[in-house]
Amino acid sequence: MKYEIKIEHALEKSGTINLLRLEAIAEGIRKISEGALQIRLRGVSLTKGRKKISLKDALKVSLTSLKEGSTILCLESEEFAKTLPPYQTDIFFLDAQQDLLNHTPVSLFIKSFQDAISDNTDQGLLDKPLLKELKHFKKSFLNDDEVFVISNQGSFPVLELKKEDFKKIKILEDEIPEPELVILSGIVDELKYSKLKVKIRTKEGIVDGFLSESMSSEEIAPYWGKEVTITGIAHFKPGGKSVIEIQSVFAAGKGDEYFSKKPNSETVEQQIQRQLREREGKNRLSEIIGKWPGDEDFDVLLNMLTK
Repeated sequence: MKYEIKIEHALEKSGTINLLRLEAIAEGIRKISEGALQIRLRGVSLTKGRKKISLKDALKVSLTSLKEGSTILCLESEEFAKTLPPYQTDIFFLDAQQDLLNHTPVSLFIKSFQDAISDNTDQGLLDKPLLKELKHFKKSFLNDDEVFVISNQGSFPVLELKKEDFKKIKILEDEIPEPELVILSGIVDELKYSKLKVKIRTKEGIVDGFLSESMSSEEIAPYWGKEVTITGIAHFKPGGKSVIEIQSVFAAGKGDEYFSKKPNSETVEQQIQRQLREREGKNRLSEIIGKWPGDEDFDVLLNMLTK
């Protein structure tokens, strides 16, 4: 599929582009499109460790030519239906995946910006790492008057990106907490549509999770329908949603429920109000519940509660 990136009011001579700017644009498209694809396949845009599935071919974007009339970059990329390795349907993100095969890396790049700067879109396919990459694309602008106009052959609305749009992206990013280590106790609900996705049924509600790169479906299979304790990383999204990257799982032991709490995202204002309440009256349990302080085992944590 063919695309055009038109840089209006560019500093460069019409039909030319500085190589350093071209490098920034190319790097931005690659990182944003990869994050947008990962969040549709796994639930988060960035995970540590070796990737089990190579997305190198699926994320390929080619620069075919430069045009005059401001500076116009002509790009081309294939739809994921032709390049994406076979993947299992993800029941958590089924709606987001229904049209994934019709997308390309460039269209996901565009969609991510549209979701971030529009007031009328669902922001469930954004998270903090992806918003950081969107914010970093600001370095592709060389002055405050430039406008990036990105279009193709009419299959999606034209994206007009201005430097001032990055203020809104930064605000949205700042409202989302950093990922945090958590402990959860609950019952593993089986999912028939994906080997990598699970739901943990806790006393506070259902928690969505996925297996980290270091875990396999065989490791969690014996625990379907059973009470377990998991350790992992909570990844937060706009609107207070979260998904857990599961790093280990074991049969629940006595007292594990004391360290289990469904993670919740907070806005900056909510964080300030909570901190003010905590200063008025400290609660020993609230300081450690749901979090993994370090390398301590459960006996050490239980002793902390009784002090």
